[in-house]
Amino acid sequence: MIGLFKALAVAVAGLALGLWATRAALTGALPIAVDSLGQWRMEARAGAADADPYTRARIERSGEIALGLGEGLRLTTRVDSQGRALDSSCLYKLGPQAPTARYWTLEAIDGAGYPFENADGRYVLRSTEILRHPDGGFTIWISEGPHAGNWLPLAPRVRFGLTMRLYDPALSDAAVGFERATAPSVVREHCG
Repeated sequence: MIGLFKALAVAVAGLALGLWATRAALTGALPIAVDSLGQWRMEARAGAADADPYTRARIERSGEIALGLGEGLRLTTRVDSQGRALDSSCLYKLGPQAPTARYWTLEAIDGAGYPFENADGRYVLRSTEILRHPDGGFTIWISEGPHAGNWLPLAPRVRFGLTMRLYDPALSDAAVGFERATAPSVVREHCG
């Protein structure tokens, strides 16, 4: 009788662990086929025909259409340059450069990866509309309240993430991996 209970306990524990691992893989909590670029995460093969099954299942479950390797990449971060969770009550400075691409966009996202409502109705910044420094670099301010220059508004009192989509990245970068130095940093200036 004790042997039956042990077998049942092992089966239940194995089932629970298997379900947890599957859920973690499908929600992106487990870093399967995820590369890091500084504080940013990317799935370079998400839109490829030979993407791993967990990445393909996660993409299909989310309903998004992944960009193919030659089309672009999606970079995501939920932490600042010090590894602290992004919080809308803080002011962040993003810059001074982005990986080489023909065009890129930057948006603030909620926990599920979707843009959230903000009072200004502005959900994305584009590389073609930002102000640049004389050397080609840029600074983007991310906060709840308005800020001079390039500003990405946030919803009040939320945890958020940032997504940068690179369209038509340089093929040499996409094929061999971006240099860490080209990733934009997200620096917390102050909170409150």
